[in-house]
Amino acid sequence: MEQMQEQSVDEASQREAKIKKKGFPVWLQLLFLLVLVFALRTFVLGTVYVKGSSMEPNFHHGDLVFINKLATSIGTPKQGDIVICQLHSDEQREKIIKRVIGLPGDVIDIVWNGDSENVEYYLYINDELIEEPYLEEPIMTKGEIEYPFTVPEGSYFVMGDNRNASSDSRRTSIGAIEKKDLVGKVVFRLFPFDGFGFIS
Repeated sequence: MEQMQEQSVDEASQREAKIKKKGFPVWLQLLFLLVLVFALRTFVLGTVYVKGSSMEPNFHHGDLVFINKLATSIGTPKQGDIVICQLHSDEQREKIIKRVIGLPGDVIDIVWNGDSENVEYYLYINDELIEEPYLEEPIMTKGEIEYPFTVPEGSYFVMGDNRNASSDSRRTSIGAIEKKDLVGKVVFRLFPFDGFGFIS
């Protein structure tokens, strides 16, 4: 009886040893994990620190945000999405955070209210006045481009929420942003903790 028990224990040990041999070595598992993390960080997800005040009052300098890269590379950005854009100017590569205002083919017009003492501008898209409750103050500068402006195919018209202190598509040096230069859609704020949560 004792011998039979010893045999079954030996057989169980042998089976375990065979299973271990068939499994991947630890170093190979770690390598796979590293490759997976690298692929996710490069093509799917990422984090970005907000620089400057161009998106106030909704985003502030130093905010840490989480971006979904697939939402702009494979998906189609929508009006109102917060996106990270890659600029290419004077051989400098700079990332900026902006709000998508106009989609490909949209006609953008920024119209003066006609009051020389209290200058304000109104945003029209395809001849429709756009209400923007996320702005803290009225638009007081329309930029340098000529209006009405038709957004080229494959590009997006973006602006900062702090319209009077934002370099964006209203400037000829930036203009409409090509889809390939949209790095990702902001989906979550990681820091500061009092603003922690999903971006609607």
